[in-house]
Amino acid sequence: MVSKKSLIITGPTASGKTSLALSLATDPKYQNSIEIINADSLLIYREMNIGTAKPTQAELERVPHHLVDIRDPSEDFTAGDFVRLAHHAIQEIQSRGKRALIIGGTGFYLKALVKGIWNAPPTDAALRERLEKEDNSTLFARLEISDPKTARRIGQNDRYRLIRSLEIIELSGTTPSALEESHQSQATQSAHTEYPVKLMIIDRSEGLSERIKLRSRQMLEMGLIEEVNMLRSKYPKARSLSSVGYQQVCDYLDGTKPEGRKMKEGLPGLEEEIILATNQLVKKQRTFFKGQFKDQAQWFYLDQDLEKLKQEFDNWVQEKD
Repeated sequence: MVSKKSLIITGPTASGKTSLALSLATDPKYQNSIEIINADSLLIYREMNIGTAKPTQAELERVPHHLVDIRDPSEDFTAGDFVRLAHHAIQEIQSRGKRALIIGGTGFYLKALVKGIWNAPPTDAALRERLEKEDNSTLFARLEISDPKTARRIGQNDRYRLIRSLEIIELSGTTPSALEESHQSQATQSAHTEYPVKLMIIDRSEGLSERIKLRSRQMLEMGLIEEVNMLRSKYPKARSLSSVGYQQVCDYLDGTKPEGRKMKEGLPGLEEEIILATNQLVKKQRTFFKGQFKDQAQWFYLDQDLEKLKQEFDNWVQEKD
């Protein structure tokens, strides 16, 4: 039996996805017919609240949320885990006669949900321990030789994905890009027929930079440094601490300076580093969404197309299947 179509609303960080989702899902005319599934890779973690701009408890209680605060920061959570739990949540939501609204900007989660995932070998502890001894530049150079397409997509700073890609190559004898291509057609067909989705991508034609500046300052004022100190003491090896915002605070606490450029001293310098890293993330997200979902998504600028988006949202809610 084919599921009702779920709706994904995604877009770059700080574009306003959370507030938009809450506003739409709690509109009285929909009579509590919508539940939200999180598709942000950091909101799944408990205790990571300020640096993730996690909705408040009051906001979470306004409409049922799924896949929020379900793992400790020290635990890994893969795209496969996300798809499995998202499908389960969709089934639960639809069993109650409601619609699933999927919100978040983690591109590889959404790509796996929309296009399906390919099979890869499980992790190998001994191999991973050996790869962990190499620095990022060495890992990147090795991957660039074996699978330049994947290397370009990942970049030199994503240590976890560099290691995972090299692990796949050694264990399977083939490259991640080849595995993905060989499984793409079958996975996409399965994902579309069993769990169909409607995809909306939101952005802002202007004002996003100012929103990023404001949010960065507010996070620091709310206690981001204290949150990072707490997380590092409890989960010192957590990979999630290498994400935007958290990594910059870690560098600040460790006295690590950026290479090749000067930064201001103290908190003003930290704030600027968070703003810079967030803007770089936005650029990557926009590139990813355009590359992966160009022909599948509807695109909306919130400062221009809000009423049009609301009408499309209403059409989705009213759809029979």
